[in-house]
Amino acid sequence: MMEGALGLFALAYSGLVLFVLAGSLKKVLPPFRAALAAFALSSAVHGATTLLMGEQALMALAFWGIPHLMILPLLLFAARRQSNTADR
Repeated sequence: MMEGALGLFALAYSGLVLFVLAGSLKKVLPPFRAALAAFALSSAVHGATTLLMGEQALMALAFWGIPHLMILPLLLFAARRQSNTADR
């Protein structure tokens, strides 16, 4: 039961971080590049910090990596819609 709640928290946190970071980067980059840069930056930071976990590093990496990968298609879809509306 606790793992499910933690997984849901990780998914919500990943979505919040990625969308806020992409929104901030959108001011200097096109929407699609901002989404990819946000994913790369967030994955690098979370990946590096989870490697500090020692023996539980692989589990911690999966805890943050899987939600990031689940949010990525939504982030790219939103970026595509924003770039299409900006072209009109």
